[in-house]
Amino acid sequence: MGLLGKIRDFVPARYVLCLMLFFGFMVTFLLRVNLNMSVVAMVARPAAAAEASTGDARAPSTGGYCPRHAPPAPPAPPATTTTQRTLPPNASDAEVLSVASAAAGEFDWDEMQQGVILGSFFWGYLVFQVPGGRVAELYGAKRIFGGAILLNGFMSLVLPSAARLHWSLLLVIRAMQGLAQGVLFPSLNAAVSHWVPVAERAKFLSFTVCGASLGTVISMPLCGAILSSWGWEAVFYVSGILALTWSGAWWLLVYETPDQHPRISPKERQYLASCISTHRDKTYPVPWKAVFTSWQFWLGCIAAWGSDWGFHTFLTLGPKYIKEALDFDLEQSSWLASLPFLCQYAFAIIYGIIADELLKKGYRVLVVRRVSTIISHGGPALLVVILAFVGCNVTASIAILTTAVSLIGAFSAGFFQNPLDVAPNFAGSLTGIMNGIGSMTGVISPPLAGVILHNMGLSGWPVIFCIAAAMYLLSCLPYVLFVTAKVQPWNNVQSTSNEKHAELPMISHCPQNENGEEHSPENEKINPNVV
Repeated sequence: MGLLGKIRDFVPARYVLCLMLFFGFMVTFLLRVNLNMSVVAMVARPAAAAEASTGDARAPSTGGYCPRHAPPAPPAPPATTTTQRTLPPNASDAEVLSVASAAAGEFDWDEMQQGVILGSFFWGYLVFQVPGGRVAELYGAKRIFGGAILLNGFMSLVLPSAARLHWSLLLVIRAMQGLAQGVLFPSLNAAVSHWVPVAERAKFLSFTVCGASLGTVISMPLCGAILSSWGWEAVFYVSGILALTWSGAWWLLVYETPDQHPRISPKERQYLASCISTHRDKTYPVPWKAVFTSWQFWLGCIAAWGSDWGFHTFLTLGPKYIKEALDFDLEQSSWLASLPFLCQYAFAIIYGIIADELLKKGYRVLVVRRVSTIISHGGPALLVVILAFVGCNVTASIAILTTAVSLIGAFSAGFFQNPLDVAPNFAGSLTGIMNGIGSMTGVISPPLAGVILHNMGLSGWPVIFCIAAAMYLLSCLPYVLFVTAKVQPWNNVQSTSNEKHAELPMISHCPQNENGEEHSPENEKINPNVV
């Protein structure tokens, strides 16, 4: 057996798919958040803020309502002019104005325009949540998932030129990126249905979706380093090149089904063929009337609205708050913007283990759902209210912001499981609807924050945080008080009274694992904590 054959047998094709999906979600979130980081360098700051950013000791104020807390930049050689240049106390007025001009961004967008720009991604994103899964079923997850990231990469490369032509073209580019990314999570389930046995889906999905969280963590310091070294345009160029590089690997390494894969080992092909049903004998239509009139389903959608409102407030506006209100220089302290999401990733893993253990020890699903939603909604609500009034205590502000974002990680064991609780047969379609409703907040919250900051200045930040707290509480209470976490009657789709297994038409029995060992019936069950 040659080296290629040994590698093929040692690394199963479905593991390669898992890794490619993982890195695909990482690149996706880099493409999603790069503008959130870059906008602070793209937009011209007020004159007073520009003077302060030069490090001139004579400047009476900074751009924020807190004094500058960025780490001091090393003095630059006199012949080099950068945005981090520190002026001596006896610098001339001409030198101060020169460096202030260099430090200012090139776009004169007010707060309202910035809010619209930051929210434009979600104009397209929410549109394809529901149909995304169906499109992937019709045309293949490889084409849809890979094509979406490929399109995002090209859009990232042309974004700087579009922004310079007119800010409305930037809106179009971001909306197109959101439209393409709207199919990614639904496409994931389409790929899993062809490649992953039921007994392996929990760990497969857990690992691949972690790419999104880690993508957020890595993107912020990476964008900060690029901003500091090469400027804001390079953020989009690097993002686009990474997306195109990933796309090339995707098209070479990934195939729609095991039968189409030319390099899969015979043992793995036989194993997957015995475990996975490649077709349905019947198609069961979604009972849309029952879905849209189900109070139990809407409880989850309401909770998703509040959760996404708060998350988008932190994700989209967090870097802006740290930069402008706390007056931290993200180009030198970009780790601050990623710290909350790194902690969220760690907390989500730990909390998920705890939630699973509680269920194994006999705690009711309803109790776990309620407690998890209280943590993911009530905790951040309380903390953002405190954040609104903590003032310029930067250490406390960063600690509160990090803790609030971390607690959001409990959502995966709470309301996010509602589609599986109420109708497991249609969990994919219901998750698309719920996620689409939550994504609408990304269109509303950034422009609303822009209006508040435009009219109130930096003193509007407490208002923004209090609105987020209200959304958390108003969406949490109905779910905690009225949810039952029980399967609804309309989930049972049966064409005849004798079709007792019509409830789960996609589940197939896997008699043996890849090593020829028998699966226990327990392993044939779908993990209730994975969507």
